[in-house]
Amino acid sequence: MRSNFDDRRQSPRVEANLQARLDFSVLLREAESTSGGVQHLRAVAGHTVNVSDGGLAVVLHAQNIDEQYLTGGEGSMSIELDLPNGLSIEIEATPVRYEKREEGYLIGARISEMSERDRELFDEYLRELSKGKSAD
Repeated sequence: MRSNFDDRRQSPRVEANLQARLDFSVLLREAESTSGGVQHLRAVAGHTVNVSDGGLAVVLHAQNIDEQYLTGGEGSMSIELDLPNGLSIEIEATPVRYEKREEGYLIGARISEMSERDRELFDEYLRELSKGKSAD
């Protein structure tokens, strides 16, 4: 897994900080289940750095996260984003790269699953962000 952020993006990114900053909580799932079939979960808080139709960059506010949570593959992140309109959406995402930073871990993740309702709300939010950028 690459731990740097070379620009290999497939979808345009929209900066999501300051007034557009999204707070969230994440459940990180282990890629492998234990012999008893249990997957361990770890809850972490953070904020978005940027968002796009197909992925997002987030900072997890944690100093020590086991690399198994960040290496993608079968592992996943269940992200609950709090939108500025007061609604929350749930996103299943797969980490594709990460970088350790002073404030935590910067993680680039590809969106792998989202309900139809949440996709509509997310797309509406992206359109609002894009309009705000073009008005600057």
